[in-house]
Amino acid sequence: MNLSFAAFGVALLAAAVAPAEMSAQGGAIDPDHGVVAVSRALRGLGSVKRVLIIGAHPDDEDTALLTVLERGLGADAAYLALNRGEGGQNLIGPELGVGLGLLRTEELMAARRLDGAEQFFTRAYDFGYSKSAEETFRLWPRDSLLADAVSVIRKFRPQVVVSIFSGTRRDGHGQHQAAGIIAREAFTAAGDGRRFPEQLSEGVEPWSPLKLYRSTRFDTASSTLTVETGALDLLYGRSYHQIAMASRSQHRSQDMGRVESLGPRRTSMQLVESRVDVGGEDDTSLFDGVDTTLIGMLPAIRDRDARGILAELLTTYDAHLRDSRSALGQGMSSDLVAHLSAALASVRQAVEAADRLGDEASFLRFTLQVDEAKLQRAVAEAAGVIVDAFANDDLVAPGQRLQIEVQVWNGGDRPVELESISIDTPAGWVIEPIDGPVAQVAPATLARLRFRMTLPDDARPSELYYLRTPLVGAVYNWPPEPDQRGLPRGKPVVEADVGVSIAGQSVRRRVEAVYRFADQARGEVRRPVLVVPAIGVSVAPAVGILPLGRESVLTFSVSLRSEASEPIDGRVYIELPESWASEPAELEFRNGTPGSSTTYDFIVRAPAMLAAGTYKLTAVAETSGGQRYASGYSVVDYEHVRRSLLFREATARVEALDVAVENDLRVAYVPGGADVVAAAIVSLGVSVELLDAVDIATGDLSRYDVVVLGIRAYETNPALVANSDRFLDWVRSGGTLIVQYQQYRFFRGDFAPYALSARRPHDRVTDETAPVRILDSGHPMFNVPNVIGKADFDSWIQERGLYFASEWDERYQPLLEMADPGEEPKRGGLLAARYGDGLYVYTGLSLFRQLPAGVPGAYRLLANLLSLR
Repeated sequence: MNLSFAAFGVALLAAAVAPAEMSAQGGAIDPDHGVVAVSRALRGLGSVKRVLIIGAHPDDEDTALLTVLERGLGADAAYLALNRGEGGQNLIGPELGVGLGLLRTEELMAARRLDGAEQFFTRAYDFGYSKSAEETFRLWPRDSLLADAVSVIRKFRPQVVVSIFSGTRRDGHGQHQAAGIIAREAFTAAGDGRRFPEQLSEGVEPWSPLKLYRSTRFDTASSTLTVETGALDLLYGRSYHQIAMASRSQHRSQDMGRVESLGPRRTSMQLVESRVDVGGEDDTSLFDGVDTTLIGMLPAIRDRDARGILAELLTTYDAHLRDSRSALGQGMSSDLVAHLSAALASVRQAVEAADRLGDEASFLRFTLQVDEAKLQRAVAEAAGVIVDAFANDDLVAPGQRLQIEVQVWNGGDRPVELESISIDTPAGWVIEPIDGPVAQVAPATLARLRFRMTLPDDARPSELYYLRTPLVGAVYNWPPEPDQRGLPRGKPVVEADVGVSIAGQSVRRRVEAVYRFADQARGEVRRPVLVVPAIGVSVAPAVGILPLGRESVLTFSVSLRSEASEPIDGRVYIELPESWASEPAELEFRNGTPGSSTTYDFIVRAPAMLAAGTYKLTAVAETSGGQRYASGYSVVDYEHVRRSLLFREATARVEALDVAVENDLRVAYVPGGADVVAAAIVSLGVSVELLDAVDIATGDLSRYDVVVLGIRAYETNPALVANSDRFLDWVRSGGTLIVQYQQYRFFRGDFAPYALSARRPHDRVTDETAPVRILDSGHPMFNVPNVIGKADFDSWIQERGLYFASEWDERYQPLLEMADPGEEPKRGGLLAARYGDGLYVYTGLSLFRQLPAGVPGAYRLLANLLSLR
């Protein structure tokens, strides 16, 4: 809903507005305020330099080039990632799959806040590593991704496209190859109105970029252009490389922390295709041969009189910009505000003149509107006018009331007129002003205007637009609204749009309403307003294992979280398959204060003669008024990113399977990154003790029969690195140490009892259906307590394994052989070696993916691994 106040005397302004602003968690709304914001704007105003970089994953972008373009040249730059990184691992938390994609999307946004660029996506879902473009396009419909890339080019209108990848096998990852292919094809297709004509009916126009480059970061010999990215920028007191490394370090889930080194740095590229004459073999700039002036667009206008009017307006605009830059050199002053306001007035006149010419001047109009939005912000910053909006809650439920306070701070030395305020919310919200209108904000004064709003009873939860419907294969199902497609997260739930008059010009500031509070350790924390169900229902574990032949009993915990403003009562129960039962059958609940959460335990019994297979359970909260809730949400919340919600049905899957495990095993576990394997061991009926840093350094390891090291534990656990010899001594004394996949630090570090090494890039088997051959059918690994066969490698997801050893000491015995189609067999995925009286095992099998997916064979393999002696 949009609420405007006629009492302010002015309707909502129709001009383009600057993007909504909000920091990830707290502190300043935007790192660029005051003189920095004005200086940065003036670097690019009055010219047109637009660059789109295209890569595959959230960590593929050239942050240094983005920083130079945005912060150095004042250009408009953006990064298009084909996917959101769902197929990787998570160094900092439990999210995998869709949840990891959500986290990495926010990490990209945190990176963009530092380097200043925009961010786009296609609908592709990262299905995991692939080894060829052909394999990738079997899962990603090529034409769909091309349509998405073309749409971004047509909307963003870059003169220059930079492809991170070549589109050949030297790119390695098949998704990298696909990104290079898509970039080249989109460069050609975007200007052809016969390609994807449905986009034209949605308001975009064909657009032909002028130059296509590819990055030569791994192929510097073929470079035709080198850009200095290590130059010091006195405006920021840092080099572009330093800012870029701070941006890069936001990819924390990917182990991407970087040192912000001083000194020269360079980014190199090769010119692949050009529609303009660059004047030689090598460029000196991305924009060589590209007319980046506004005047340069006028020859395309046929009407001589219109051309003359626009030339005069653009000349006047340029003069005001020169005056603004000169005034900025004298500091923030009323002269600077006056010159910026005059520039804003002249660019608005030019927009109107270009608008009258229709399609003939569409790119000029587009460019001028971008300048207009930047100038509005620059005028407000120069005048010391700051707009903010604060809510009294962050998680709100349908039917709830919410209060928003819009603050307009005039930190300047001249009064400003408050022309309009609107509060933008989803449809159906009822908004009422609490305070009367304010006509003027005096110097050094803070104006506060409060609004009360009521959510409708059917208010839609704040689920990300690309997650509202299920995936179709390995692509997201794009929403019908074309304005959201390709955006990182969609439109904020509540925004304040404020119009003020500064030096005779109307300026609009648009901000997202946030809830803020003081954390005693961190200071101010800001959170977006998000809509959640009145009751969120979740069930754990998401996957339960029932070994056949044992007592068919599982315990499930059902959690109810309420954000409703009024208490809700009812009953909670688990919907079960036929002939199953739970104790208790149901429980009464009463959720009290908003934010309260209560957990209820249910013992679930399956029939005695249960057949092997998959069974579904659903947790339900039913209110006394008859409302049914059977879904909930988790909060993805880290200090470096914006808070987000991940919604999930309150369902659990039970896998009844034929698996045996040795009785009375004493198992310890050292967690790694995003590690769920310990929980899977518990589900087999084995007690597990998690080892912390003190246990690793000084604990009595002799208490355990088996110790399992989680994935990437040598990266994430310094105590393990410092005390690795203790574990080898324990193995020598008779223990069994199972090491799940580790990265290169492990192979370089001599942590294993005998030599192990891995290639770069490491051996992996990405085809989850690749045939697996058992090399020693008599080995206990394949016989005790479960007989392992071909069927145990059925139904695997994403991959067979990664970081296989490529060479090993002869004392290791390889136990499995597998390979991707067309490749040489690999035997380094499961190795075992006697060491003293004990056993040392290294496995690159991706059990960490298979176990939470409930793959039966993975549990049988795990049981046998634990039982090795």
